[in-house]
Amino acid sequence: MFGRMVQKELLNYLQDSRFVAVFALCVGLSVLSVFVGIQNYALEVREYHSVSETNQRALKAWLDEGNWEFTAKGYTWNRRPEVLSPLVYGLSGKLGQEVSIQVLKLPEFEGSFFETDPVHALFNVLDLGFTVKAILSLFVLLFTYDAVCGEKEAGTLRLYASFPVSRPMLALAKLVGALLAVTVPFVVAFLLVCSVLALSPDLELNADSWVRVAALMGIFVLYLGVFAAFGLWASALTHRRMVAFLGLLGLWTVWLFVVPNLAVRAAQGFAPDKSIYEMDKELSALRWDTVKGRQKEMTAYWDQLEDVNWDSLTTAQQQGYLDGYRKIAEKWDDMYVPRLGQFQTDRRNQMRKQHRLAQLFSMISPVGSMSYVSMDLCRTGFVQQERVEDALNAHMTYLTPYIRKKESTLGDRPTLTDFSPFVYRDIETVETCLSRNIFPVLNLILLGVVGFAGAYVAMLRYDVR
Repeated sequence: MFGRMVQKELLNYLQDSRFVAVFALCVGLSVLSVFVGIQNYALEVREYHSVSETNQRALKAWLDEGNWEFTAKGYTWNRRPEVLSPLVYGLSGKLGQEVSIQVLKLPEFEGSFFETDPVHALFNVLDLGFTVKAILSLFVLLFTYDAVCGEKEAGTLRLYASFPVSRPMLALAKLVGALLAVTVPFVVAFLLVCSVLALSPDLELNADSWVRVAALMGIFVLYLGVFAAFGLWASALTHRRMVAFLGLLGLWTVWLFVVPNLAVRAAQGFAPDKSIYEMDKELSALRWDTVKGRQKEMTAYWDQLEDVNWDSLTTAQQQGYLDGYRKIAEKWDDMYVPRLGQFQTDRRNQMRKQHRLAQLFSMISPVGSMSYVSMDLCRTGFVQQERVEDALNAHMTYLTPYIRKKESTLGDRPTLTDFSPFVYRDIETVETCLSRNIFPVLNLILLGVVGFAGAYVAMLRYDVR
């Protein structure tokens, strides 16, 4: 009996003209967003190869020639676009794609996609994540807002209540039928999206990427399920469709726009941070104090050698004077590097604290949980940026001693061919990613359970007269 009731509810949804519209828009927008994302990804990959090869050739030429311009200006590392960015673009367009690596300087990312191509910044990037987050969630609400109150206005709900079926079974059948009707269009659309990904010559998805795609589908289903649950709940709390629609429209607006912005403001209030101008001012003052002190001591050191005939000195004596010069430089570097590292650590910890608080506060809305998990799965979120920053800091601990060692040797052209440039490859597994995001996933499940439980109780108490 229960199965027949679920089948009846599902058929009612499938025969509704709104289902055809939602199905067509769901499939069309999903495929279109991924197609556009693949085109953007292909463009970014071409630019990456072009710029990266140029920078690598310049670095190789400096190293082969023993050119000390490398130590003065540093070299540039470019970040490769993530292969799953067509699904969830995340922070890819906002974060810089290249970083200048230079001794005694903080690595700073620059050259973001929105910076180099501001048209995309003006209209934003259409991806599957945005389509699900904003458009399909609204379609779900439009699909479920009159599931109960609409039948009350049409008079069919009283007819259903006259059947020899318990109210709990009727309520559960309507919930299951609505959830299946909402899920079917998205599942079909996602299967088409997977086909587009598999057939695209610009993408090379490995087994790990496909597992991430499957996990991403599960997150999207949970997210849309939350909206379906609250849509049914609102429909069972009122007897008029217009009241339910306006209430759900307000909830959609609060969840998508109000809560995320308030979460950021609250995080900034609980963990205030200095502006970028204040931090640059402090960093410039720190660097300038070190430069002045080192120049003053070096000048005094060389003034003591004015009467010394350099050409008459033996190689060992010349090396001894150079070692004294090097020790002065190392002394000031040893004072500057820890202060620079502490400055960077404090700034990074403060920013990460804000990120964690903003993520926590945004959990009030399913948008926060879905956004963070989906970006993390596609490697386009804050976590990946932090991992790159940590890897760069580890590389800097190698770069400074390497340069010191080369500077300590007497000669105009030291050998630099043994230098190891910065290389980064994210090898994190899906299991590690999901275990890190267990709380946001549980939050989506909890919101869905709360919504369906509220809808179930409201249907049990609903006045069908």
